[in-house]
Amino acid sequence: MSAKHVKKRKEFEGVKDPITLSVIYNRLLTINEEMGITMINTSISPIFAEVHDFSCAICDWNNRIVAQIDGVPSHTASAMEAVKAVARDFGDDIHPGDVFVLNDPYLGGTHLPDVTIMKPIFYDGALQFIAINRAHHGDVGGMEPGSYCPQATELFHEGIRIPSLRIYRDDKPIMDVVNMIRINTRMPDDIWVDMKAQVASCRVAEKRIIELLDKYGTKVTRQTIEDIHQYAEQRMRKEIAGLADGTYEGETFLDSDGFTDDPIRIKVAITISGDEASVDFTGSDPQVTGFVNSPIANTATCVYVSFLTTVTTPDIPHNEGAYRPIAIHAPEGSVVNPLFPAPVCSCTLDTACAILEACWMALSKVVPERVPAGWNRWNGPVISGIDPRSENFFVMFGFNGFGGAGGMSGMDGRHYIGDGIDLGGLIAPNIETNESDYPHITEFNEFTPDSCGAGKFRGGCGAKYRIKLYDESPNLVMFGDGKVFPPYGLFGGKPGSVNLAFINEGTPEQRELKAKEALQLKQNDVYTSYPSGGGGWGDPKERDVEMVRMDVKNGLVSLSSARKIYGVVIEGDDFQVNHEQTSELRSQAGGRS
Repeated sequence: MSAKHVKKRKEFEGVKDPITLSVIYNRLLTINEEMGITMINTSISPIFAEVHDFSCAICDWNNRIVAQIDGVPSHTASAMEAVKAVARDFGDDIHPGDVFVLNDPYLGGTHLPDVTIMKPIFYDGALQFIAINRAHHGDVGGMEPGSYCPQATELFHEGIRIPSLRIYRDDKPIMDVVNMIRINTRMPDDIWVDMKAQVASCRVAEKRIIELLDKYGTKVTRQTIEDIHQYAEQRMRKEIAGLADGTYEGETFLDSDGFTDDPIRIKVAITISGDEASVDFTGSDPQVTGFVNSPIANTATCVYVSFLTTVTTPDIPHNEGAYRPIAIHAPEGSVVNPLFPAPVCSCTLDTACAILEACWMALSKVVPERVPAGWNRWNGPVISGIDPRSENFFVMFGFNGFGGAGGMSGMDGRHYIGDGIDLGGLIAPNIETNESDYPHITEFNEFTPDSCGAGKFRGGCGAKYRIKLYDESPNLVMFGDGKVFPPYGLFGGKPGSVNLAFINEGTPEQRELKAKEALQLKQNDVYTSYPSGGGGWGDPKERDVEMVRMDVKNGLVSLSSARKIYGVVIEGDDFQVNHEQTSELRSQAGGRS
């Protein structure tokens, strides 16, 4: 490990005025957090109030993201592309009291359910900042409830397209614009209440930023923002410069696009040259028929996340300055930069994970001690219908079916944490609350033994999940991946399990679900999900014997896997290690006990 990775760094070391910079930057992060609290407390949909599938950010007057801490990594950096779209479309026609909305993936969005609300913040008669809330709404129209449409062949099938529109003027909603959006969704009241919650979070940012400007003034604040960008850029350049020059390649695959069974290649070459990095996706497959195409804003986000999680340390500011040394080339018409109107809805999950994994695999060749093995990919579903208790339409996402994270040097993967691109940013809803919100009964939600990839540092377990549906005629849409390609292992580690899901498992009506399909169910049908565990890192025979024993005792690893894969023999009701047989097994395999 290089010295730069172990030296304790002083916060904002090397800047002219570290105290002012630290105070203002951390104030912005606190504002981000307060925006998130406001969103949770004022939204009505569980996808926000419980799962936290939204992100808050602040851009500066030049449309550069300057602070983002509250939210999911899949929104990193892409939110500022929406702000740039508003600036292009409205120019000087942006005024105090305005609020703008956008969701179009080809104009700065990611996929249509991610609706971005943006509020310009003025002070001393000039635009100073833009508060942003990007949130994944439960339904934005399209062919299927929930707006994930495995049968979509163009963007128009996936929901309403919203270009950059002014939705508030003089701090009052423009109701003809609002109603145009509402009428194109299956839950018009929900989307409007939740959009108002997004606006409320941006108003909190406006109030706090004006207080900040009152204290420090525009001159000091603007100069400090420039210093924050410059500091982040210098940090990223220093980290990249510490890597060995060269080109490092990574390659991953999506199972399919849902129309054919052909795997879809994501290929990347990361070239390190001095203090800059070039990320080239040449060789990735052309765009496909199905909804796994990734617009450029989403692809760029995945690249930035790969660098922020491996090349740098967590204390680096996540802003535009940190992204400057990274150049991205994604060929037009490819699955990582499709041409309009290719469908894209599943890009923020399956394809984002695959892009991140390809970058991680490339970076593992230059910073092996900082790169994790593969995390799980999404395993669906969306379930919708009429709740017999209220006669209201509902859309429920299966967030309780989380999988595991990949292991990495010095650390096992986390259990039950969700897919790779979200890095634990999504929260599994409370089982009892979820049953109150939607018409189903949970039969189990528990770790799946042996789902975690074996390794010196094993992956995290996925959590099997079963629910019984009592809606009279529920609709189920599977969107996901990882049934063919499991989370990869690194440096001798084993892959995690594959994703599996069933309807009425263990009965004569059992049906294994495809990763991407829509079907009509009936009352009392049972859905069961087996999300994948994360991949392992390092040779399983080098795993500490006591850690293997505890994994077996805790029901994470079976006795047979402990013996066969880890070379550890465990006996008796008290799970004691037979050290003699363990040493023999491990010596035969060339390992050590």
